[in-house]
Amino acid sequence: MRWSARLTGVPWRAAPVHGAGTDEGTPSTEGIVVPGPRDPISPATAAELLDPHKPQNLREVLNRIPAPVAVTYGPLHQLGYANRAYRELFGDRPTGLPAGEALPELGTMGVLPLMDQVIRGGRPRSVKARCILGLTGNRYYNVSCVPLGTGDTGDTPSEGPPAGVLIFAAEVTDQVLAAARLREAERRQREAAVTLQRSLLPQKLDQPAGLRVAATYQPGGAEAAVGGDWYDVIAIAGGRTALVIGDVMGRGLRAAAVMGQLRTAVRAYARLDLPPHEVMCLLDGLAMEIDANQIATCTYAVWDPQRRTLSYASAGHLPVLLRCPDGTILRSEEQNGPPLGTGGGLHVSHTLRLLPGTTGVLYTDGLVERRDEDIDQGLDLLARTLTGAVGAPEVICARLLRAMGVTSEHDDDVAVLVFQLPAEECAENSLAALDSATPEV
Repeated sequence: MRWSARLTGVPWRAAPVHGAGTDEGTPSTEGIVVPGPRDPISPATAAELLDPHKPQNLREVLNRIPAPVAVTYGPLHQLGYANRAYRELFGDRPTGLPAGEALPELGTMGVLPLMDQVIRGGRPRSVKARCILGLTGNRYYNVSCVPLGTGDTGDTPSEGPPAGVLIFAAEVTDQVLAAARLREAERRQREAAVTLQRSLLPQKLDQPAGLRVAATYQPGGAEAAVGGDWYDVIAIAGGRTALVIGDVMGRGLRAAAVMGQLRTAVRAYARLDLPPHEVMCLLDGLAMEIDANQIATCTYAVWDPQRRTLSYASAGHLPVLLRCPDGTILRSEEQNGPPLGTGGGLHVSHTLRLLPGTTGVLYTDGLVERRDEDIDQGLDLLARTLTGAVGAPEVICARLLRAMGVTSEHDDDVAVLVFQLPAEECAENSLAALDSATPEV
């Protein structure tokens, strides 16, 4: 029995009879063509192999490199050599002239100052993703400048500045274009999210009798994905007004979509004339049905102009800030329920009696939260700012954003809702600006 091996997909071939079919392509006595012996290294191939121990011509080696390479010498960076790839990219370049004249493209890319640094410090320098307008169009390269020796051939490197600079450009056009396409896709997605977010917010706020209201929304900067901040002012039965502020955790279209569903639900639940804590319980169950993995914070308050009371409940949201007629700042510190979407939490309603001239602020965490600061610092700064923020609610909104450092490049969404009770000339000012009543559970 004879054993043989074959590659997958290769047909079986019979072994030649000894002495038969020994010439290449010669059929054997059995009519089967058997290839002749092959030498992987022919005499011609062996002659082309380079001897690793034999010095090679540097220009010949550089000329075979497919990337652009140029060599300069001296403090003026006179051009000594440019390989074939460099000439194909920029055209022929005169040798012997300073790089500023012979290689103007290096000046355009800001490489000439790096070459000066290489000569002075003797260390490589590089720049990334520089656009080169060559004979073949716009290309992008990472350009490296490497110091060349002084010509010493000993084992110990000689002292002194480098004799020249080797400029090597590695093309990264595909990577740069792919990154640009990704940024463009992210920009379009962000614009879609901002458009959705703004379309879901009220285009015009109701202005109830006896209460002045203003709100603003500032999306995060270009590097920040849009979140799910929202606000609303809803007219309900008995001349009362519901004030809402909320924030869906997360970013992007999904957060904006969840925000839209919660805002719609709040407007529907407000018509049921329920206490704030019951509205929160309904929203909590709805948030779990929408997305069990996404939570939201919210404050729902109801202003009653007849009783001059503000009843509210909070689901994990930041405290309400109130500025009394005498300028005192009060912060709600009552029991706060869990965020929406956690399920089974206890929500509590609180009632405050407000005096004429009181200003209240509802806001999302983007206004006071910073990466390098404790959130209490932001709350303290907001309270100090509100102390001196006077004028109409629109003016107060703008001043709060400016004082808190919220710009178009802010790294988070910000929503602010300001409500204000007009001051009365004969207002009762002997009492505190607010009184806390017994909470409802």
